[in-house]
Amino acid sequence: MSINRREMLGSTAALAASGLLAAPSARAGITPGKPFAGKEIRVLAVQSTQFAAHAKKVAAFEALTGIKVTYVYVPFVALRERLTAEMVGGSNDFDLITAMDVWIPPLVDKYLVPIDKDLAARNIDLKRHPGAFVASGVFPGGVYGVPIRCHIQLLWYRKDLFDKAGLQPPKTWDEMVEAGKKVQEQNPGIAGITIPYGRQDGQNLMVWYNFLWGAGGDLFDDKMNPIFNSPAGIKATQDFTDIILKHKITPVGAASFNEADSTTYFFQGKAAMVPVWWHVYNRFRLPDAGVKLDQVGFVPLPSYPGKGATTYTNNWIYGLNGKTRNRDAAIEFLDYISTAEIERSILIDPNESDVVCVHWSNLRDPAINERFTGMHAIAARALETTTKAIPNVPEFLPVVDILSAAMSNVVTGTQTIPDALNGAAAQAARVIRRGR
Repeated sequence: MSINRREMLGSTAALAASGLLAAPSARAGITPGKPFAGKEIRVLAVQSTQFAAHAKKVAAFEALTGIKVTYVYVPFVALRERLTAEMVGGSNDFDLITAMDVWIPPLVDKYLVPIDKDLAARNIDLKRHPGAFVASGVFPGGVYGVPIRCHIQLLWYRKDLFDKAGLQPPKTWDEMVEAGKKVQEQNPGIAGITIPYGRQDGQNLMVWYNFLWGAGGDLFDDKMNPIFNSPAGIKATQDFTDIILKHKITPVGAASFNEADSTTYFFQGKAAMVPVWWHVYNRFRLPDAGVKLDQVGFVPLPSYPGKGATTYTNNWIYGLNGKTRNRDAAIEFLDYISTAEIERSILIDPNESDVVCVHWSNLRDPAINERFTGMHAIAARALETTTKAIPNVPEFLPVVDILSAAMSNVVTGTQTIPDALNGAAAQAARVIRRGR
């Protein structure tokens, strides 16, 4: 973790002392006797297959508790504005909400409230989740959310093309580049790798974070000073942008690719590798998939020689609205819907397609890994050594825009790497100062 690490560790120590990080126990998340029967709660959720699957679990919950639950879905592109409007208006329309990592800090104490005591009372163990997933909901004031929809990046590669070239999956970034070159030489019309270098929503940073952390750099120091323009940051950015500018193993037009463009290019059979989130597994089910499951493998992201592996995770939480009039009922549902049992039931259901998994037990579960060709166990390996996460501060969202523009300037040849990073660091420092 890059910033507020001291405060984060202090919060974690306090949680451990209070018993929140005690040994895990199997639990169903239901209070006997239906003490909250007759209450109604509303959940604001992003439109996704996972939360649609959660809604299917509501009927059983209502029968067990007498609590009525209603899901309201909002598309991803509109959810941030909806959350802001709910916060500014002091609304109690929703009891529980879903929020993505970079959206969470502005909501803390203005909309979301700590749930430490609720978790402790129910013996909910945060160690059931990988630490990188938990981090987005933990602040100096306590725990403001339970991880529920977290994505991990893996390197997806064409096994058939690698076998043809006599290649093993790359373990380092240099090996990835060399593999991309060899496959591209042997297969005209197929790019070695496809990466989102376009600046839309900061998507050109998602892979870069791993280069930065892997090279020994970071975004900020413990006093909130930008340090991504350090020698390590410059090296990481050089290595990252060399893939498109020097080695030329990306598709034509990749400088403007977003995540969807990059992923589509891979699944159309036009690229040999793509570093991307595990949720794209569902693309195999689509009729336009140009590659089949047996042609594709996935491994943890490459790293620098002698350095630990990293993976930038995109994290979502279930959080509690401080204005709720049904706190006990909302926590009852939060407890129930966030259990490993509910998650596992969705992952092994042949009628469901979502791959998201936030519990260690399910990441290592044989039945889940059999269904998804071992992907979750591979993700678990990566998460065992992942300690980095994006900063938990409101000012980071505008910094993303600043960094994304700088990266785009490098890729399009508008700025040199030192000029782009130094300029971005100066802008980021001003943003941080204004926010203090």
